Amino acid sequence: MRRAVAAVAAAGLLVGLGWILGGSVRGPALDARQYGQGRLAAVQQHLDEAPAGFVFVAGDSQAELQSPAQRPCGLELVNGGIAGANAEAYADFLAGLRFPRRARAAVLAIGTNDLVAKNRPGRAENAVRFEAASERILLTLTRHADRVVVAALPPIGRALGGRLDASSVAPYSARLRAVCARLGCRIADPYASLRDGETGFALPGAMGNGLHVAAYRPVMQALEAEICGPTAP
Repeated sequence: MRRAVAAVAAAGLLVGLGWILGGSVRGPALDARQYGQGRLAAVQQHLDEAPAGFVFVAGDSQAELQSPAQRPCGLELVNGGIAGANAEAYADFLAGLRFPRRARAAVLAIGTNDLVAKNRPGRAENAVRFEAASERILLTLTRHADRVVVAALPPIGRALGGRLDASSVAPYSARLRAVCARLGCRIADPYASLRDGETGFALPGAMGNGLHVAAYRPVMQALEAEICGPTAP
């Protein structure tokens, strides 16, 4: 299990950091989509074998780095995260999955890769594209899960302040909140204790490499109250 978790962590670092540090804008996006195609069979196999009432974790590397050994609410966890994916790439990936049985809950962590500074996330049209792609993801998840919980965007390490737009962390989280208000999903902030005020940056020591938090199990534990609540009628 430790080797499996280490392999996932390595994938998250290579693809996620490749997205941030890569050369062209289109290159890293293409890499994330190719990586998603490589992950598709594994995620689908787990979905095919998971019993009804599992927890599906969706999104980018902030999702993929969650250990599948965890049992939130005592339920099996199916990890459908794709490191490096922005909202549009993940919406396309999710559309290719089948859900033979219904999930008790789905958790979405998305948005970090939409903050690449050179892609100008602060522009209104890019924020609107993020919101539209996030809505596509959440519409799919609400069809297959009794509850859908969305995590606010995590803070970023100051070392990546020139690569990621920290000022867009809060506005993009607000976009997710707006989508949830329309669709009936729940939004939570499992990173609240890691934030350096309203700056969009993380407190010193909170991040493992500037892009990923130092520990992911506490993030899942912070979401459990929402995941484990009574199912919607």
